[in-house]
Amino acid sequence: MIGIIQKYKIVLILVACGLTLFGLAANQPHGFIVFCIPGILLGLLIYLTNLSNKPNSIAKNKSDTSADELLKWHQLKEDGVISDEEFKKKKLEILG
Repeated sequence: MIGIIQKYKIVLILVACGLTLFGLAANQPHGFIVFCIPGILLGLLIYLTNLSNKPNSIAKNKSDTSADELLKWHQLKEDGVISDEEFKKKKLEILG
């Protein structure tokens, strides 16, 4: 379901806004209940599903950065710029 929401996010945002505005424009309590409340709930659902995707991308970027950092230090060790002990120390620092 989250995939469907992400795929059609723009359309669903427009529908949520339209429902909310139509419910507010209807000067009857039934219009508010039938249109405005579902529009607000749809917008909240879109917001919460979008919010749940952000931590995953942040964690992925951090692991990519750690891998890049390890590769850089490994190359320095292979080139003879740093010793094996310095590489091991830095490796523990990056991973730990």
